[in-house]
Amino acid sequence: MSARPARPPATPLGLTPAQVRIVQKVAEGKSTAAIASDLTITTGTINVQIQHCGQKLGVRGRAAIVHACYVTKQLERPRKVTFPGTLSDAEIETWQMIAIGATPQEYGDRARISRDTAVQRTRDLRKRVDAGNDPHLVSLGWTYGVLDESLVEMASGTILRAQAPV
Repeated sequence: MSARPARPPATPLGLTPAQVRIVQKVAEGKSTAAIASDLTITTGTINVQIQHCGQKLGVRGRAAIVHACYVTKQLERPRKVTFPGTLSDAEIETWQMIAIGATPQEYGDRARISRDTAVQRTRDLRKRVDAGNDPHLVSLGWTYGVLDESLVEMASGTILRAQAPV
């Protein structure tokens, strides 16, 4: 028996309506338990569906799933508002690294900072914009116009494309 060579990731697939409902709740910053309660399904089902979403989209991590769903227009994009203040280049870079699904180590390597500094920048940004978690931070990035459809190259290597209208 010989192993088949790995294929490059396919074009991201559309999510089911149930998966979109779950990702919408993730984008709002809700916990797995809260989503399960809201949708009256088990936390295990939530976790499996999130995993399937990542596989379909070719991304890893909940924050990257949220970003990919905005880029591919599978989630309604938040209404834009102006950020009340000025964002530093490091804050914008942090927002982008989270959105593309970079791990703290990958972020540190790309930005030539330590992993610990990458983690601290993420915590500081979450606190500054009052984000409950990284997926919520991505939604706020879209709200404030820091993130948009031009950020398509994911840490996983997938290039996102908006889906054709049905």
